[in-house]
Amino acid sequence: MNRVGILANTKKPIIQKVLPEFLLSLKDRPNSYQVPAYFQSIFTHIPPYLKILSEEDLLNTSDLIISLGGDGTILRTARLIGRREIPILGVNLGGLGFLTASSVEGTTTHVAEFFEGKLKVEKRSVLKVEIDGDSGVYYLLNDLVVDKAGFSRLIKISTTVNQHLLNSYLADGILIATPTGSTAYSLANGGPIVAPLTNAFIINPICPHTLSNRPIVVPDDAQISLTIESEINQFNVFGDGEKIGTYQAGITVNLRKASYGVHMVQIPEQEFFTILREKLGWGEDFRNKSVSP
Repeated sequence: MNRVGILANTKKPIIQKVLPEFLLSLKDRPNSYQVPAYFQSIFTHIPPYLKILSEEDLLNTSDLIISLGGDGTILRTARLIGRREIPILGVNLGGLGFLTASSVEGTTTHVAEFFEGKLKVEKRSVLKVEIDGDSGVYYLLNDLVVDKAGFSRLIKISTTVNQHLLNSYLADGILIATPTGSTAYSLANGGPIVAPLTNAFIINPICPHTLSNRPIVVPDDAQISLTIESEINQFNVFGDGEKIGTYQAGITVNLRKASYGVHMVQIPEQEFFTILREKLGWGEDFRNKSVSP
C-alpha cells in the first residue's frame, strides 16, 4: 500500500480549521496516511485510521508528502526531505502560492492521480552553500541573500564565477536564486522570471550603486563565490527567507548546484505559465474595470 505523509504549517490560524476536516476526509481512502506525532499536541483528536510517527520516521517511510500551507511551508518541507527526494504535493493555504499546486478540496484526487502515474513530477535545482569558517552546509530551494546587517552604507561584494571575477558590487546586498526562486525575492528586486527546469542560477545585486549593474543569469554548473567587505566588519546571510547567521567581513560564501533536487508534483491546470498569467494578471484588460474611489 502506498504511504502518504502529511506535513503542515501549524502556525497558520486557518490550519486549525482546515487540517482536522482534511484528516477526517481521509477515512476509507485507498492509501495509508501518516502524520507526525506533534499533531497530537495541537489537535484534540487524530482519527484512528491515521498512522502516527515521529517526523523522522514519517520522512523515511513516505512515498509522497502532502505539504499544507504556503510557499514557505514547501521550503521547510524541502529542507526536511533533503536527499530523500520524496515527491511533494503542495496544498495552497497561503497567498500567491507559486510552489503549491493543489487545493484542499482537490488533494485526495491528485494523490490518486499521482499514484496512477497521471501527474508530472519536476526535479527542481537546489543551491549548496558553504561559508568559510562555518562547518555547516546549507541547501536552498529558492535563494541565498547577503545583506549589510542593518548598516546604512553600502557593502562591497566581490563576485566570482568559476574563479573569474564578475564584478565587485557596491550594493545593499546580493542574492543568488534558483529558477524556482526567480519568482520570490529576486522578482521583487527586478530580476528575471526563469522557467523552473532551466539549468541556470540568477546573480542579482540588491540596490546597486551603479545602474549598469544588472541581474545576470549563469549556467547552474558554475561555482559562485562572494567575498564581502563592510565598514562595520560584518554581514548577514539568509537562506530561503530564514537567517543563517552573521559573519565577519572578509569571509567568502561559496555556492554551487547540489547533487540532488527537490521533486515537485505538478497539476495540469497549475502549469507554470498558467500560474504566471493568473498570479501576475498577465493578459488582462484593465481598461474597462471599475476603480474604487
